[in-house]
Amino acid sequence: MPRYKLVIEYSGTRYSGWQIQKNARTVQGEIDQAIGEVTRRREFELYGAGRTDAGVHALAQVAHLELYTDVPPAALRTRINDVLPADIHIRQIDKVPHRFHARHDAVSRSYLYQIARRKTAFFKPYVWWIKDPLDAARMREAAASFVGMKNFESFLVIGHARPTGRASEHAA
Repeated sequence: MPRYKLVIEYSGTRYSGWQIQKNARTVQGEIDQAIGEVTRRREFELYGAGRTDAGVHALAQVAHLELYTDVPPAALRTRINDVLPADIHIRQIDKVPHRFHARHDAVSRSYLYQIARRKTAFFKPYVWWIKDPLDAARMREAAASFVGMKNFESFLVIGHARPTGRASEHAA
């Protein structure tokens, strides 16, 4: 059974996050539907590296896909993109070893928060518009507090053991 790594971008405005939910439109649900249509099978597994919340966008969400049929990655990418909604796009598909796991093999996650100093017609869904003056020096000082090893143990679900340290390499 071949395994593929997918790199996905999407505008999450119209979706209730990544993960499939009953009675809600999700990014994973749309991709699942497209894969089913392209392969004409329901026997496949799609795993995301992580979940996004409702309305959150992604530039490079990683997932892996297990198919019961071997399809050249470039052809698979083209065919899936042909049936996906315009706000979801598979940027890249590569065949990977069966031991690759999108979530377990993730070594980092990056988040980008954008602030606009003026109203913008094109980027409105992707920026937070602030009309008041900003203190850039204080913002840099606050952002610096995110850099380094942090203990997020208090955010874990009880009974789910995971490493407690997480590194933040960059802050704006």
